[in-house]
Amino acid sequence: MTKNEAFKNFKESYERLSDSDRDAFSRISLKLLDETFLVKERDEDRKDYLKAIDLINGLRAYFAFIDYDLVSDAEKGVIYIRTELDSNRVHLRKLETIILLVLRGIFYDESTKASINATISTTVGEIARQIDKTEIYPDNIGRTSEFRESLKSLRRHKIIDFDQGLNFGETPIVIYRSILLVVDAASIDDLTRRIEDYKGGPENEADNEAEAD
Repeated sequence: MTKNEAFKNFKESYERLSDSDRDAFSRISLKLLDETFLVKERDEDRKDYLKAIDLINGLRAYFAFIDYDLVSDAEKGVIYIRTELDSNRVHLRKLETIILLVLRGIFYDESTKASINATISTTVGEIARQIDKTEIYPDNIGRTSEFRESLKSLRRHKIIDFDQGLNFGETPIVIYRSILLVVDAASIDDLTRRIEDYKGGPENEADNEAEAD
């Protein structure tokens, strides 16, 4: 839609809202701009996710007016925004991208064993072991501060979740379905090939393998 159409649709939708719905509209808009995703299976997002479904037409018009697409993926239980403006993209570090690819592989494997709505989870230790197998980093990458900070970064982007403490080998990691939107993969072999491509690359390489708007 054009910007004029987007503004008209937003204005008409917003004017019909109650005061409480306008407050919710503002809260959800700011949350999406700050965090990109609303994830239904995440406790902190569920209420806003369900409310955003009610407000979806107005939200979509508002974001179109400011050059974002708002996407609602009911199958994955995720609402998110995306943009073609490169200045608003988050370029992940190399280790964060490797962890993402490993997490996607774990999600792919575990989802074949679980029911469609099951929570997919792993552990800090399993992620570290999978990275060690790639031989991209020295053994015991999981005990480094860079590894822990990378997990925290992916948590902020709502790809994974865990308790505040990160004990090696013990901490459970929930993998949200938002990872399916960040890392597209047709097979485990595809993920393995993409991981292989990172062998020997710079440690702090800013890459485009996985990006969050």
